[in-house]
Amino acid sequence: MKINGDQKETAIETIRIHGTMKAGAAAAGVSVRTLNEEMRRSAIFKRRVLEAREEGKRNIADNAIDRIKEYAFNPPMKTDRNVLTAAIALANAYEPGFRGTTTVQGKIDHDVRVITAVPRPKYAELPKVEVLDNPPENMLKSGKRTKKIEIRDDNGEYIGTQTVEEAIEGEVIKESE
Repeated sequence: MKINGDQKETAIETIRIHGTMKAGAAAAGVSVRTLNEEMRRSAIFKRRVLEAREEGKRNIADNAIDRIKEYAFNPPMKTDRNVLTAAIALANAYEPGFRGTTTVQGKIDHDVRVITAVPRPKYAELPKVEVLDNPPENMLKSGKRTKKIEIRDDNGEYIGTQTVEEAIEGEVIKESE
């Protein structure tokens, strides 16, 4: 189906305002497919439609930035976050450099060695573990031993007692006396 000159102009003006082929086709009373076929037939029409689409994208970005500025400088009583998010998305999509330029500061290889704060023992250098033949009765029940430590001030006067549980892991724990 061929379209006449008035339909072409109407489509181009609508595309210039709204930025989409769908809006232009609806305004001209034809389908998007008809507009695409006409663009294939006429190089001049194709160039004008592409220019109109670019201008339409700039108009969309300008409208989105205006909406963002409106929310920033004159905030309404209740902000519609959906509208604001959509305006930011449109500005990101159609305005070059809206988000700013992204620069790569460094590169990370995927072979990353993780260093933990807990030092791992060198198992080859560990001393031989001495196994107790007859461990005391209180160690067999819980596997822990309670040690009482007296707390004294600088003058040597008694302040209190602190109890500490030491875990028995098969090693002989030397007690200080």
